[in-house]
Amino acid sequence: MKKLFFVLMLGSMAFYSCDKQETADESINGVNAQASVELQWSYDGCSGESFNLIAGQNTVVGTVSVSEEAGMYTVTYEITEGDWAIVEWHLQVEEDPQDFPHNQSGNPKIGNFEFYGEEDGATSVTVQVPASEGTWFAAHAVVDCGAPSTPEEFVAALPETVDFCTSAQGPTAYLNISVDGGLLTGDYGAWCIDNDKSITLNSCHEGAAVYASTEELPEGLFEYPENFDLVNYLLNQGIVGTDSPNGLGTYTYGDLQFAIWYLIDDVENADGSGYSLGAFDAGRVQELVAMATANGEGFTPGCGDLVGVALIPNENVQPLLVPVPIECSDCEETAWAEGCDFPGNSWAMYFQFDDGND
Repeated sequence: MKKLFFVLMLGSMAFYSCDKQETADESINGVNAQASVELQWSYDGCSGESFNLIAGQNTVVGTVSVSEEAGMYTVTYEITEGDWAIVEWHLQVEEDPQDFPHNQSGNPKIGNFEFYGEEDGATSVTVQVPASEGTWFAAHAVVDCGAPSTPEEFVAALPETVDFCTSAQGPTAYLNISVDGGLLTGDYGAWCIDNDKSITLNSCHEGAAVYASTEELPEGLFEYPENFDLVNYLLNQGIVGTDSPNGLGTYTYGDLQFAIWYLIDDVENADGSGYSLGAFDAGRVQELVAMATANGEGFTPGCGDLVGVALIPNENVQPLLVPVPIECSDCEETAWAEGCDFPGNSWAMYFQFDDGND
């Protein structure tokens, strides 16, 4: 009968104990004994104290290390790369690799591993195991890359502030800007969203507040914030460079810019006079407004769509709207501590602890 084990979650410094996982297959030892006659187990080239934690068979995301003191092993899963995090882990320790729970093909039965836990995105997990268990370890984990998996998670992951610099105007956006800040870092075509204020080319602005146009916006900043669903609809239509369905020519960045102002801002001159819009046509602008009004009511960008993200500098500078793709990814991967291969057709691995003192 194996002893109880203890788990220390380093991120929260909470210490708790867990019973071993119950073995679902009571005949596992018999199955292992029968299968081990035919399976080829490796014993060389996978000994040490620290091993890479490999996700998805090819990506190093961290390490698994083992130390021994006072009759106990301390096994530490540590994320060292990117935004990866541990959401689940399983650990088995045996005197001989053939004793790892496995099926007749030689693939590990992870559900029968005796030490296990679930985590809420941990970057470090430490497990203590009696050294009497053996010297061979199979350390498995499920890791998540940290990318948003829903539009809501994407919005929640936006930085609170960014720095940005403006450059040229046109030909596909009212302004071209470069942004420095978290997942928004990059180059964008941007649109002005308050024609009562100005912004100049080749200017840089630090600490601009960031708001997704799908979330609650600062009160009083925009005349018609309820129309951002219509604006988001237009941003997703790839309008600039396409032809008017009524034969009014090709849509320009000036057409789309003026339509955005028309929808969310007070426009004093409906014909566009007095605005720096480049080539535009008032008739095409009205087509875009009518298109948005007819089709964009209640439009909410989803995964793969563009969402307008407002960058709001100080009160004397015109805020900008940046169309940002919502990149969703369900990026959970299985991970193993690198070592010798299980004899089955999976890429699961195991290793032997050796601190070099023997």
